[in-house]
Amino acid sequence: MDVLNGAVKMAQDIGTKAAKKAGELKETTKLKLEIRSKEDFIERQYREIGKRLYEDTKDDDSNSYEEVFLINRTFEEIAELQKLMADITGTVKCKSCDADVDPSSAFCPKCGAKMENEAEDEDDEETIVTVDVEEPGDDDGE
Repeated sequence: MDVLNGAVKMAQDIGTKAAKKAGELKETTKLKLEIRSKEDFIERQYREIGKRLYEDTKDDDSNSYEEVFLINRTFEEIAELQKLMADITGTVKCKSCDADVDPSSAFCPKCGAKMENEAEDEDDEETIVTVDVEEPGDDDGE
């Protein structure tokens, strides 16, 4: 009977230790998740600071941040690539949301903004012609 009681006691001890370890694991996992959440928050704040710094210095040629120049150059390269892609696909960019739009569309299908079609702009332009008319007797010699 002592052997059986010893086995039961050992099983209870193992169960108690396992439950304690499971509880510790649960608590440490929750803490790790909370720490990670706070680290992610800090990273978002760093990115926001970086964006604000960039926005504040992007047009300042005297700034000392090489990264600002690299970002500006990369934006220019992206614009060139987008233009090449638009030339290939025959689309134009919506100035409001940057979506690719068929050039014959009057409105952007994504955001609903009115499209400025070059063909329409040419038709809508008014030509004003002025003519200088000299009246009789308005000679410079008189």
